[in-house]
Amino acid sequence: MWTIVGILLIGLLVWIIEIKALLKSKSYREMIIYSFLLTSGLSFACLLALNIRIPTPLDFLNRIYSPIISSIERFLS
Repeated sequence: MWTIVGILLIGLLVWIIEIKALLKSKSYREMIIYSFLLTSGLSFACLLALNIRIPTPLDFLNRIYSPIISSIERFLS
């Protein structure tokens, strides 16, 4: 629980520091994109802190190609 609070506080601190510069230069698109990316990263960090398994693209590829590979192995043996 405290790790999530720490992650969120550090994320908030970084967000405040960066948003000041973006507001000063009136970069509203960059501010929206930066906020989205920071929120995504903080979400993944919180999930990892809670020991929740996050599927990788390799899991998806293994699920697609495993039947193909097993049929090729049966054909070659």
